[in-house]
Amino acid sequence: MNRNSLGAASLLLVAIMAAVAFAVGARLPADLRLPIHWDLSGQPDGWAGKWVGLLMPAGITAGMSLLFWFLPALEPRGRNFLRSQGLYLWGWAALLLMGAAIELVVLSVALDWGVPANHVIVGSLGVIFVIIGNQLGKSRSMYLIGLRTPWTLASEEVWIRTHRLAGKLMVLAGIVAFVAALLPLPSGLLATILGVGIAVAALIPIVYSFLLWRREKMAGQSSE
Repeated sequence: MNRNSLGAASLLLVAIMAAVAFAVGARLPADLRLPIHWDLSGQPDGWAGKWVGLLMPAGITAGMSLLFWFLPALEPRGRNFLRSQGLYLWGWAALLLMGAAIELVVLSVALDWGVPANHVIVGSLGVIFVIIGNQLGKSRSMYLIGLRTPWTLASEEVWIRTHRLAGKLMVLAGIVAFVAALLPLPSGLLATILGVGIAVAALIPIVYSFLLWRREKMAGQSSE
């Protein structure tokens, strides 16, 4: 897997999503409204006309893929970006997975398949967390990708150690979210599990990065 293959995969996926959207949309009533946003419990809280709803996943996937294509040219720390190819490429692949999941949810509503949106989204996010978390600890400091706190950007060692912890927590949160999505849990509980997992995987590494940076700074001062 490389940048070119993911670019080709993005073009193919977006083309398929758009083709399916046009094929389905042509069969639906002109005044039908479809969800374009869901709250944490998996309930739609934003609606739009059928063409906006059907084409939105393809549009978002296309836009984000375009951003990922140009990221290598936008990242100031190019050398570290090259050393973080796993996070970059797998993050892009995770984006494509999320786009496909959103497309499935929208089609389910349009065609009345009855697919539980909250379980699909939470389960997909769980897989994405595992994919990205597995690569976080192998990355090096960058401005555009990763856990970019003032302290991780100030020290390569703080970045590495923080991202190793963040990666483990993200993988754990992803596994919990995926398993929860497979169970017949109520929407509120499923949303709580996802929210707690995200909070733990994000907040603990942020605090940890500050503590590492402060300890590193104090060690430097004592050696002067």
